Amino acid sequence: MVTIMPSNPWRCADFLERVRPGIALSAAIHAGLFVLLAYLLAFHSPMPVPPVPEGPVLTMVPPPPAPLKHQPPTHSDFRPTEAPVLHNVDSHFSGLTLPPELTFDHEQGKTPATLTPQPPRIINPKPIYRGGLVYPERAANLEREGYVDFDFIIEPDGTVGDPVVVEEVPDGMGFAAAAKKAFPKWRFNPMTKDGVPVAAPARIRVSFKLS
Repeated sequence: MVTIMPSNPWRCADFLERVRPGIALSAAIHAGLFVLLAYLLAFHSPMPVPPVPEGPVLTMVPPPPAPLKHQPPTHSDFRPTEAPVLHNVDSHFSGLTLPPELTFDHEQGKTPATLTPQPPRIINPKPIYRGGLVYPERAANLEREGYVDFDFIIEPDGTVGDPVVVEEVPDGMGFAAAAKKAFPKWRFNPMTKDGVPVAAPARIRVSFKLS
């Protein structure tokens, strides 16, 4: 038995009844997918941001390239030039005239050979007479002791010549004034040269001490 299908199956009521549930289900699925996609795009959570590391951040930097080795030139165009030749130039010079020899003599008109050598200074010569020394009243009242240094000349007859106070210790006690009155009266053994008494420089300390 042969069944003849109608020429337009979509107009068949049975066919529409069979495909209507599938169409509705497909439309519902597509609508649900569209709503889900819209929700995800509108309310999706932002991507997490990586935390910032604490402390210094080390960054690896590649080392610089090695410098190129200097290659000496294989050839050079340098050519030395000849020194210019000067003509009619006198290269000889006459001798220099030196100034006269300078002398540094302490005494004008005398050379070191003609200077009279000075005898050495006698330190603290022993007097053969010392008298007239009076203790200063101010120093005695304060019970102060002291001394006076003299530079002088022992004359050929043993007397004191040109006494000069070098130092007074302590100052202001009257030791220098008292020594100036008494010291010129002192006597010394003169210095002799070839058995002949001569003048000689000396330095002596006149001391003041409480008994």
